[in-house]
Amino acid sequence: MFTTLSEFDSIQQMLNTYVKHDKALDSWAWNLAVNGCFTTKKLACIIDEKILGNRFNLDETIKNNLVPIKVFIFIWRVLKRRIPVRTELDKMGIDLDSVRCPRCDDDVETIEHSLIFCRHAMDILERVYKWWGLGAVTNLSINEAFRGNCNRSLTPL
Repeated sequence: MFTTLSEFDSIQQMLNTYVKHDKALDSWAWNLAVNGCFTTKKLACIIDEKILGNRFNLDETIKNNLVPIKVFIFIWRVLKRRIPVRTELDKMGIDLDSVRCPRCDDDVETIEHSLIFCRHAMDILERVYKWWGLGAVTNLSINEAFRGNCNRSLTPL
């Protein structure tokens, strides 16, 4: 602790001379909220707005308890190209034996190929579309699937 009693006296004297100038409580104010109060919901909205912009609003769907939050995290990762497919890993400098799809070997493994165009993914999509009564699977891009047709695609969940 303190090596000498004089050091303790010195610190105690300094603390006794401290005078608070106003009678207000000491508090923090968060400048990103009108009322100055921090909330995680407000922070999440700001992050969504800055990262996703107005192009893809998850606000209505986050409140939907029928769709697990993991689904929306996955969609966010797909849209931000954060899925570790072989082409993305190759861009990061990770040495792979091949960038071709390990499931079908028909094409390079991109996010689009893995989720839409791979024959194994297409088989699953066809079954889901049939189950939901959506008709035939169209050749959508990732952006069309999750942004343009988001309401139609996610409503049955």
